Amino acid sequence: MENYIEQLTAKNSEYIHVVTRELVKIGKSDEEIKAILSDILPQIVAAQDQRVLAKDILGTPSEFTAKYAPAVVGGKSGKTTTSQNDNETPVLMWLDSSLLMLGVLALMNGLMAIFSKNAKTYGLITLITMSLAAGFVMYLMFRLIYKPQSEGKKTTNFKTFATLTLAFLGWITVFSLTMLIPKEINISPVGYVTAIIGALVLGIRYLLKRQYHIKSTMATQPSQKAWAFQILKWIVWEIFPRRFFWLNNPN
Repeated sequence: MENYIEQLTAKNSEYIHVVTRELVKIGKSDEEIKAILSDILPQIVAAQDQRVLAKDILGTPSEFTAKYAPAVVGGKSGKTTTSQNDNETPVLMWLDSSLLMLGVLALMNGLMAIFSKNAKTYGLITLITMSLAAGFVMYLMFRLIYKPQSEGKKTTNFKTFATLTLAFLGWITVFSLTMLIPKEINISPVGYVTAIIGALVLGIRYLLKRQYHIKSTMATQPSQKAWAFQILKWIVWEIFPRRFFWLNNPN
C-alpha cells in the first residue's frame, strides 16, 4: 500500500488524507481503514495515469465514506434508515433554501404589516423572485465554501469570492427590478394573509425535506473562518435584511 501512496499526485494524496480522516470520524478501525485504502489505491493510481482524479471515480470524500457509515436501525420494522439529510441534488437544495427564505420573509413581512401601520410591505412577485435568487446564492455558498471546507480544501480564492459577489449583486438587481412592477400586478396581500402564506411555505418545505431528505445549504459548518466567508456572511445576513426589511420604512 505504501508504494501506491508514494505514486499519488498532490490532489489525490490530499483526497486520501481527507478520506482517512472521515473514516476515523465514523469509527472505522486502523485495520478497516487499511483494507479500504488497499482496495481503492490501485484504482486511483491507474486512473491518475489517464489524468483522472480520485474524486471523479469515487466521488467526494464525504460521498465515498458515506457508504461505510453505520446505519441506524429504526423502529420495530428492522429497516435501516440514515440519521441525517444527505440528499445534495442541486435543484432540491436550491428549492429548499428558496422556500426557507420565502417562508421567513413572507411571515416577517406579514407580521410587520399586522403590528405596524408604517411598515413597508412587498408584493408577492418581489418576495418570490427575491427568495429564488437568495436560494441560489445560499446554494453557491454551500457548494463553493461550506462543502469544500468540510473536506479540508482551500476556498479563499479570488474566483470563489468574485462568483459569490456577482451572485449577490444579481440578487440585489432582481429585488430592484421587481420593485418597478406596478402594484396592480405585484400585489401585496393584507398582513395576516401574507403571514399565513409564509407559514404554509415553511410547512411545505418541512414536508419536502422529510420526503426527500434534502441537505440544508447551512448544514455543513466551515472549518475555518475565512475572510471571504466572513464578508459574505456579513453582507447576506446583516446588510441585506437590515436595509430592505427591518429598517426600510416608507416616508
